[in-house]
Amino acid sequence: MDIRNNRPQGLVTAGQRAEVMRQGNASAVLRAVLAHGPVSRAEIARHTGLSAPSVTKLTSTLLDAGLLAELAPLESTQGRPRVPLGVDRDRTVALGLHIGLLRTTFGLVGLDGTVLAEGELGHGELPDLTPDRIAEQAARGVESFLAERLGGRRLAGTGVSIGGWVDGARGTVVEHGPLGWRDVPLLDLLANRLPGPLLLEQTVRAIARAELWFGAGRESDDFVLVFVGSVLGAAIVVHRTVHRGPGAAAGAIEHLAATDDPAVRCPHCGTGCLSVTATDTVLVAQARAAGILPAEDEAGDGRALERLIESARPAGTDAGDVRAQELLRTRARRVGRAVSTIVDLVNPSRVVLAGGILVADEYLDELRAEVARRSHRGPSVAEDIVPAVFGSRTLVRSSAVPVLERVITEPFTALGLV
Repeated sequence: MDIRNNRPQGLVTAGQRAEVMRQGNASAVLRAVLAHGPVSRAEIARHTGLSAPSVTKLTSTLLDAGLLAELAPLESTQGRPRVPLGVDRDRTVALGLHIGLLRTTFGLVGLDGTVLAEGELGHGELPDLTPDRIAEQAARGVESFLAERLGGRRLAGTGVSIGGWVDGARGTVVEHGPLGWRDVPLLDLLANRLPGPLLLEQTVRAIARAELWFGAGRESDDFVLVFVGSVLGAAIVVHRTVHRGPGAAAGAIEHLAATDDPAVRCPHCGTGCLSVTATDTVLVAQARAAGILPAEDEAGDGRALERLIESARPAGTDAGDVRAQELLRTRARRVGRAVSTIVDLVNPSRVVLAGGILVADEYLDELRAEVARRSHRGPSVAEDIVPAVFGSRTLVRSSAVPVLERVITEPFTALGLV
């Protein structure tokens, strides 16, 4: 027994239960406005099942907290004009920061997923790419950026994303091959340098969470997001939860079979896997070897990929470089083969594609056809393969989503209003 208050330890009080219920109802209101807004209070009650008085009280609290905003009244056919409510995208924001191989990007993201301001810092000026140097550069850049752009907004926290194998629960980058990092305690390095609370997420999972809340996932509670760019990865979403597995190691797709060509073999797995056939880096190297692109490109591989796309367009006509077109078609088919394996294994309602593969999305039909040909689900699967709503440039938004998600699901706790 707890001698101080004569109450059995571990029991939840009626007041605590009421507060949990109040926060859950507030979250339901926020989610209804995000999904259907702008909406009236009566519509919120219909979408959430809450009573009209409860909705009135909760919306008043959320308005005062700067999470909702009243919009211009709408004329009503009966009675008083309706006052629709929308998410206040400007008063409460999250900082999103993504660490990549070539640069660190960061920005302010509103509660509805809108990127309000962003900036970037190239890594070329650094003497090396050690974790401490990149953390220091990011901290200096963010401090200057916030002093200029935050203004009177409330900052709910910082979301950090990075590619590779990331264990966000431990705040650790387990492995990032391109940067040469292993077992880096990234959140510890950033803890006193960036505004908290800090949340760490792996890039592909962060993009999946952005799509879940603000993009393709708004229409589906289970999907697989497949990212094909300079890096490869997948995020498996089941019942609106991203699957991580032991050690947060889920989602590695680098060594899924992509081709039977004996001339293409991975030194690690011995097959023609995605890692040696389908990344942006491989595609650019193939284009240079074929003479489609110059051997050296001062703008880097990102711009080189865009130049390859430009040389191929318009697809399927004599106006484009047929060699470039064939490279892009081949990559689409190889990714399609790997995606068919994912489809048959996971059987998701939808496959969402993200990354550099979308830069030339006119070749997605090639990918869909390959999946339909190889998957046991047959031709019908093609209509369930869709591009990410936010395309290939969503790093700032997706980095901020874990913070925004916390505000949406636990608004009072996240903002210290309890």
